[in-house]
Amino acid sequence: MKVFVTGATGYVGGAIVQALVRGGHEVTGLSRDGEKDGMVARLGARPVRGALGELRALSRQMSEHDALVHAAMDYGLGPPADLEAIEAMLAAAGEAGRPLTVVYTSGVWVLGETRTAASEGAPLLRPAAAVVWRPPHERRVLEAATDRIHPAVVRPGMVYGEKRGLVNRWFETAARDGAAAVVGTGANRWPLVHREDLAELYRAIVERGARGIFHGVDGASPTTGEAAAAASRAAGRGGAVKLVPLDEARRSMGPMADALAMDQVVVSARGAEVGWAPRHPPFVQGAEAAYREWSG
Repeated sequence: MKVFVTGATGYVGGAIVQALVRGGHEVTGLSRDGEKDGMVARLGARPVRGALGELRALSRQMSEHDALVHAAMDYGLGPPADLEAIEAMLAAAGEAGRPLTVVYTSGVWVLGETRTAASEGAPLLRPAAAVVWRPPHERRVLEAATDRIHPAVVRPGMVYGEKRGLVNRWFETAARDGAAAVVGTGANRWPLVHREDLAELYRAIVERGARGIFHGVDGASPTTGEAAAAASRAAGRGGAVKLVPLDEARRSMGPMADALAMDQVVVSARGAEVGWAPRHPPFVQGAEAAYREWSG
């Protein structure tokens, strides 16, 4: 299959490109400059020059693919660029004249506090303020479904693995300060997923032309205190954890602090439909391996 990916050099997008290439697919990755061209090529994909907010210019090229995956987010341009990418992809899919899958990357924060296990059918009652704009974008994608347009939305959990991602802050603070820093009380739960497992979910959706919402989570949802303690032990700090009061975190992080302190239990009820299941152990059990990825 021919697959177009935005965010091809990003944390999640790069893993998606690698998973698709491993699966034998021909991947085109969006690139904004020469340096990114080289990064895309090293992942095994073909770079095409373009930018978020200006994706319409690539409508013809996108329409020549079998699937379009939007895995990029430019926090400088913000939600308008995200919506422009969605509209450009849907327009390209409409022009293709044949079935084409469009995959949009959202996130579990749209669910707000869940407390009990939330699957893909859970209502979006109180999305985190940091991502309150995402539910309308999800709806725009899903409502575009036709016989030829196959829309899917992936909601990743807290992604870890490699050297990037929010989870790695636990490793960083443990190694630097002697204790893994946690926003809030440490009693709230996080749904987690390894980036390689998440990428395989995208590949499965693309290969099957699957539709609808999919949660990219491993289903464990440990408390942040438990997970940070595991990260601390892996870093050789004996499980030491430092709690950062929410008010203090808000001053430096803004709405992101409240999102990090949300209590969420999230499960993937639909992964099995496309033959997907995480291969990595849950984070608490796999923290040592994750630390080696981060520190290596």
